[in-house]
This record gives sequence, C-alpha cells and structure tokens, in this order.
Amino acid sequence: MAWNAHAQNKHETKFSQRLHVGDKVPQLNHSQVLFKSAKDIQLHSNDQVVLLDFFDTFCTACIASLPKLQKLQDELKENLQIVMVTWQDKATIEKFWKSNAFIRENKIQLPVIYGDTLLRQFFPHMGVPHVAWLFRGYVQAVTFSEFINRDNILKLSNEGSIALPLKWDFDDVTFIKDIETKNLLGEVKLTGFQDGRPTQSYKHELDSVSGLYRTSIINQSILGAYMTVWSQIKKPTFILRPDRIEWLVVDSSRFDYEVSSQTSNVWLAKHGICYERLDKHPRNPIEQARLVLCDLDRFLNIKVYWAKKMRKVWALKGTFHKADKMVTGNKISSSDFLAFGIDMQNKYPIVIDLVNVKESFVLPKYKNLQELNKGLSNYGLQIVEEQREIDVLVFEEVK
Repeated sequence: MAWNAHAQNKHETKFSQRLHVGDKVPQLNHSQVLFKSAKDIQLHSNDQVVLLDFFDTFCTACIASLPKLQKLQDELKENLQIVMVTWQDKATIEKFWKSNAFIRENKIQLPVIYGDTLLRQFFPHMGVPHVAWLFRGYVQAVTFSEFINRDNILKLSNEGSIALPLKWDFDDVTFIKDIETKNLLGEVKLTGFQDGRPTQSYKHELDSVSGLYRTSIINQSILGAYMTVWSQIKKPTFILRPDRIEWLVVDSSRFDYEVSSQTSNVWLAKHGICYERLDKHPRNPIEQARLVLCDLDRFLNIKVYWAKKMRKVWALKGTFHKADKMVTGNKISSSDFLAFGIDMQNKYPIVIDLVNVKESFVLPKYKNLQELNKGLSNYGLQIVEEQREIDVLVFEEVK
C-alpha cells in the first residue's frame, strides 16, 4: 500500500469542534459544490449512507480510488451518497477534472465540496484519504478509504450501525496516561492493534511529565516492528526483499501483508501490534534496541535473527575504468546505487556489489542480464549469476 498523502490545508485544526462516532452532525448548507446541485447534498439523509471522502489532487491514493467509488455510487445509488471534500479551490478542481485523462476515462462525476474549512474541523486529520461515515444524521465511523466496500455500506444501510477501526492521525493517547508512576521502576506492554492511534515506527524518548524513558512502536506489522528496531542497531545497507526473509513459522501471513495489497489498513487492524516500554534509567540506543528485540521475541514466542543462507544472486564484479566511448542512458551515481535500483524492481535475483565503485557511470536501458552486462562492459564490470551466502532475516517459532 502507498502511504496516505498529507493533507495540504493551511487552516489550523481545532479539536474543540471534532465530531466523535455517535455524535449528531449539525445542519449545514453547502454552496461550494461542483458536479452536482448543492441542494442535493443531504448529510442528514434517512435513506442513504453518506460518505465524506476528504482528498486533494496531490494524493495519488485518493485519485486512484475514484473509479472504485464511482462504481459503488452507480451500483448502490439507492443506499449511498459519496461526497468528495477538499480544501482546494474551485479553479484547481475544475482544471484537474478537465485536464486529467484518468478522471475523464473513468467518467468520475462524484460531487465535490471545494474550499472546505468547516468539515475538516468536524473531522480533523493529517493525511488523506480520510473518510467520515454518516447515517441518519449521526457519525457512524471514521476510517481509512480501504474500508469502503459494498458489504460495509450495505451493513450500515440495513442495520443502522457499523463497527470499523477508527482512523485518528493525532497521537494523544500515551502508555503512561492512567498509571501511577511515582514508584514505577519499569513496565512493558505488548498489545494488538490499538483503535484510533496513528502508526508509528520505533521511538525512544524521555517523558517530561513522568521522568520515565518511553520506547514505543504503534500499529505496525510484526515484520515492520522488527525492521524498525534492527535499524537502530545497524543501518540497513540493502532492501529487505521477500527472498531475504526465511519463515520458519506455521502462518507467515500474520507477520506482514502482501506488498501489492490495496487493503493494508484492513490487514493492519487485524494483525497489527503495539509495543510500549517504560524505563526509569537510560541506556545507550543499541542496548535499548536489543532489549526491545528480546521483549518482542519473548511475548510473540518467536526467535528472530540474522543468518547466512545460500541464495541465487547477481554478483557485480570487475575492475572499474572510465568508458572509452560516449555512452547515453541513465546516470548511475555508484555501484551500490545500481544494486539498490535493481533490487527495488524485485524481479531479478538479489544484487551483491563486490566492486564498491563511488564514481558515476551511464547505463543504457536494459531488459535482461545480457543487455545489462553489455552496458556494464563499457566500464570493465559485469554481473555473474551464482549461488552465494548472504544475510537473511529468519523468523522461527519457538515450540
């Protein structure tokens, strides 16, 4: 999943006007509406589920979801009213709808409330897409856009209520909020997904109120949690591709979602974890990170470690020299940058850089190893496919 774009709104968020799930939506008159008459925007509809989908034209995930939303609107028009909401002005939206081929090809005709400042205060957020679910004049849910599907819409329409994971972009919930810290020497908590908390990678800081050192990882996959902790011990020098992971577990699907999945937030609500630790005394960063790894291993009943394993690789070899002729193509800043770029494609074997060239060179476009080596030969380099021991991250369940 591509992470959500940050909402580009110059207006300050005021939490005092925030509407919670279960709150009644005030009566509003919207005059700034495109692609539909303003009088047709009924936030208090008794017959339809109303989805307020906050977006902007910079958000690729927002735009990519529009065909799905249009299809749902067309199919469920008796049960559903989707309203797009943006802080951007009328001219910007009109120009985008007119000039964007993707919008035209998919015949997107959803109504857009533009220049919004009020609805954002009712439903504050930092990232878009951001979706408010309304039914019969009340807030029923606030979610990521991935929860918009036919089943959830019909469930709300037919049953009058729905329970969905809350999207809340502001971390105002802390581990130490409701505990006595006066005599506390330390505490560790590992939970599943925590509703209404934004995702957060590894964080270690001193809490000024309690005087305790707080280490936390919030709403991450198990794999993501380990990766963010390991990065505190040793800076990553390669991409952790699927073939660099060895699963000695019964069900690897609970550890991470498929990269190609378009429902990562749905998956995270089911399988995500939160880790929080309080310490009275400080430790150096590496020591603290190793302690966190031990906690995760113990509570998850697994062993996670790096090991040398045989893998098919592309080994970059040779003695670099300047090209003796003019070469046209893409400029490569270094040999490790080339290895990184090939690994990013995830369609070739893992690349091992054995030359460590820090000078730039130019490579023509290539479709296979033969074409790539032809370009590399201008610089005395070549890639050889072979079996080699490399670092692999092993996840092993403890029996």
